Amino acid sequence: MGLDTSGDEERLAKNEVLFRTVNEAIEQQALRFGSIDDEYDFICECSSTACVERVTLTLREYEQIRSEGTRFVIVPGHADPGVELVVERTADHHVVEKDGAAGIIAEHGDPRSAETPSDFEQEAPHGRDRSGHAA
Repeated sequence: MGLDTSGDEERLAKNEVLFRTVNEAIEQQALRFGSIDDEYDFICECSSTACVERVTLTLREYEQIRSEGTRFVIVPGHADPGVELVVERTADHHVVEKDGAAGIIAEHGDPRSAETPSDFEQEAPHGRDRSGHAA
């Protein structure tokens, strides 16, 4: 008889969605006061509710990660291989992607959609990205 881990997977995914929501608020404030190439401290979006570590990213880097609703930024070593796959590694952060039930929860918990652009996208001048280049 196998263990039912679907409840654990759902809980872990919801933790990460919560941390991503906090990072969305950080991004909104950064857009008001800074540049897309300035660095900001974002919260590690791992599944541990006890994690208080930070990841330093530019808004441009954060937006690249957030372009996929199933992707999260975490501190190296914080990935949970049972519910996510590391898809990008840098010295100071990793990007993980959820699949299965966790991926569905991540997509449904994503405050962004194709119909609702991010604040980052809304702030860009018409036909140009935030750096002023033609989109």
